[in-house]
Amino acid sequence: MLREVLSRVKPTEEDEHKIRRSLNVVLDRLKGLDAQIHGSFRKGTWLKGDADVDVFVFFPKEVGKEYLRTEALKLLLERLKGLEVDMAYAEHPYLITRVERVEVDVVPGLKVESGEEALTAVDRTPFHTEYVLSHLSDEQKDEVRLLKRFLKGIGVYGAEIKVQGFSGYVSELLVVKYGTFVRVLEEARKWRNPVKVELVKPKREFDSPVIIPDPVDPRRNAAAAVSLKSLATFVIASHFFLKNPSMRFFFPPEVKDAKPMGDVLITKVYIEEKAVEDVLWGQVYRSIERTRNELKAKGYRVIDVKGYGDSSVVTIAVQLESRYVGKYKLNQGPSFYLISSVEDFVEKNENVWVGEDGKLYSVKERKDGSPEEIVKASITLKYKHRIEQYWLEGEPEEPCLRKFLKKTPTWLK
Repeated sequence: MLREVLSRVKPTEEDEHKIRRSLNVVLDRLKGLDAQIHGSFRKGTWLKGDADVDVFVFFPKEVGKEYLRTEALKLLLERLKGLEVDMAYAEHPYLITRVERVEVDVVPGLKVESGEEALTAVDRTPFHTEYVLSHLSDEQKDEVRLLKRFLKGIGVYGAEIKVQGFSGYVSELLVVKYGTFVRVLEEARKWRNPVKVELVKPKREFDSPVIIPDPVDPRRNAAAAVSLKSLATFVIASHFFLKNPSMRFFFPPEVKDAKPMGDVLITKVYIEEKAVEDVLWGQVYRSIERTRNELKAKGYRVIDVKGYGDSSVVTIAVQLESRYVGKYKLNQGPSFYLISSVEDFVEKNENVWVGEDGKLYSVKERKDGSPEEIVKASITLKYKHRIEQYWLEGEPEEPCLRKFLKKTPTWLK
């Protein structure tokens, strides 16, 4: 079965030639600069149809980080004039160019002598590439491909804030440590939080669900992005795959028969200006947490709240036991011995009594907003946006909403 998966995810020579032709167009424009190919394409661990093609252009360390945001970017834009180019943002701005439908990231960085001297995350990249190439055989590169596709299938591949999962580099380090895809899963099924995988000894303490000191800079945790949820998902998926191997872990089927249980409020947030995806999703997740807390505080019984989408449209799905709550609510007051607070509570409330726990209580009429109003007020994004809301009736067509309603991932059951 693993051979079949590999046949679907391993690129052909023709795939590689196509990317190299596009890369050469970009590299020709960058002649005279310290331009280097990196990413999964250079390391030979890329997946068919999903190449991570990066060209890093290094400048002397002395010019500093501000130079990368200004003069370096101007120079690269000038060199790439005439090609289709977009600006993107990570730690600092970089460029995305498209040549013959191949997307190439062109990223400025500072040239340093070791990973520990890095001033930006980009500066470590050559050392990551060198480490992986010197520690993985050609056969093990295919093992990385299997691991990446497995992580994609179960939804925990990628270090971006939206996913909070395992990066390509972490996938490579796990195969360096354990040798094969199956051995990685055999180890992972035994993992408990926190997980420590040491290729080198760390040079500082880390507080994360998964700790993998970066071999090129042991002051850094290469797996810092992995959330507890992503760790738990990987451990569970590893166990069930080893128990009953199936293609569905790599290529999960679409969810079917997903009917609403309870009342489900859908909030569509349309982003009306260019957004940095990591910044946006940090704000989205904070809004989701606020939504959950506010709904609970207002007496609604929350089953689940999740966010889906990209940097253009975000869908927030809220599942409640019921969209209705009672007209009246229990209002808890102070303990009996806090006399000044007791006086204030008695003065401001009707229907006051002393509870069995020695605290004062009253009955109050609810004046809280509807779920729609609460959700809308909980969404705080710094980007210009507009909101549309509706209650779900019947089965939705959107795959993300089907997943939300079904809950159980198709790779699990």
